[in-house]
Amino acid sequence: MKRSKVIAIASAAAVVFAACGSDDDAAPAAEPDDASSSEPAEEPAEAPVDAAVCPTDLTIQTDWYPELEHGGTYQLIGPDGNANKDTVSYSGPVQEAYAVGGLETLTIRTVNFDKSNASVLADGDADMAYIAMSDVVKDSGAIPLVAIAKTLDLDPQMVMWDPTQNDIQEPADIAASGAQVLHFPGTASIDSMIAEGIMTEDQDNPSYDGSDGAWVADGGSMIQQGFATNEVYKYENDIAWKDGAPADVSFFTVGDLGFDNYPAAITMLKPRAEELSSCLELLVPAMQQAWIDFLNDPKPMTDRLITINEEHDGFWSLSEGLNTAGMALVESNGFGANSPDGTYCSFDLDRVQALYDILSPIYDAQGTEIAGSIDEFVDNSYCVGAPGR
Repeated sequence: MKRSKVIAIASAAAVVFAACGSDDDAAPAAEPDDASSSEPAEEPAEAPVDAAVCPTDLTIQTDWYPELEHGGTYQLIGPDGNANKDTVSYSGPVQEAYAVGGLETLTIRTVNFDKSNASVLADGDADMAYIAMSDVVKDSGAIPLVAIAKTLDLDPQMVMWDPTQNDIQEPADIAASGAQVLHFPGTASIDSMIAEGIMTEDQDNPSYDGSDGAWVADGGSMIQQGFATNEVYKYENDIAWKDGAPADVSFFTVGDLGFDNYPAAITMLKPRAEELSSCLELLVPAMQQAWIDFLNDPKPMTDRLITINEEHDGFWSLSEGLNTAGMALVESNGFGANSPDGTYCSFDLDRVQALYDILSPIYDAQGTEIAGSIDEFVDNSYCVGAPGR
């Protein structure tokens, strides 16, 4: 549901390196005597494993307002960070368990609707950003992007409907229903549904803005994009859309529709990733440990996500009931599963290739040039040594 867009906030990331001594400060070399000349030269001391190779500050751009699907990233700061209403961000010291390589503080920025997250990275406004793998593919021909770690393993993005108004039992029934499919413009899974005949072009309605307004006004007769871990609970418990009350909805995840996407992949500009390569070798495993810690004990952070949204004072809100139901779906549907290599980090390259094969003819027909190979935009090397659940 959440398109990758940004609130542009100025931030700085100062890279800290060990200073080299100047030649002027060096003591003159002593002439070796006979005894010392026969001794082997002393080996230089190895640099500490956790040397200060990271910036002291980093900025991560997410793809929506704070929610449980982002919990592992917020876990890096923990519940004691500061929410800023003016910048719609959350910042603070990185928790000690994850503060590797000299990293001290983190800023997590939320969505705005003026700039894509790929553009945020290209403009240097963030160090890392959440970008769905499908959008990494889409932008790979124009911007040198590289996905370096996953957030969730499976995509909770879905399409939902009122089962009393639309009798949909299998994906092919979506086209047969004739119902409008409300979604954000440029959603790759919708393009795939049209290409596969799961929905028709006549059903295509790219006017979704993330709110419940259109669904409520229409009485729920349409099919609508959303997240299984979020909107399903809201429409069934909080939003009075049918006869003045909430009501049950049914849904298919995009995976159910044959679109096996990675949501919100941690993505960087290639030059920035290369610049921070020594940092990422330490930081990526720590970031993924934060995801594991969040998934194993989500409540402290999901409770804080509720209040972060309250402090941001926007239209987006969470509740304890929603978070509990959403986290139950994360576990029951395998959204938070390990990767095939046993880490909670790497991308299954067969999955990425299958996604690329779906998208390649779609983007070719749209005139969008993409990378010639998945090797150009996926890098699992920083997941070496990452933990698993």
